[in-house]
Amino acid sequence: MASHAGGNSDSLDAALEIPTEWLMPGLDLEAVREAQRPDATATLTGDHLFLAGVELVVERRWLREANWRQIKQAITRGYIYRNSAVQVTLRGERREHERRGTKAA
Repeated sequence: MASHAGGNSDSLDAALEIPTEWLMPGLDLEAVREAQRPDATATLTGDHLFLAGVELVVERRWLREANWRQIKQAITRGYIYRNSAVQVTLRGERREHERRGTKAA
């Protein structure tokens, strides 16, 4: 149940491992899941919130204010695609797909 890695393309997925101490009390896992693409996974354990998928969203209201600026430390795979005052969007490594697309040129 705590398994957060899976699927054939997980090496291309973005992944986050946010410590539960960083999360706002009473965070609703369903609200986190609703903010994600349908192919993303979200799992909450006693220690971490695990997110994995091609594109992930983290909303500022989910985290304690003191931890918002530390969100980069929670990224285990991928990169920050967009960053605003209220939301961070991560994307997985897509270099392989991009290379295949430019090969035909």
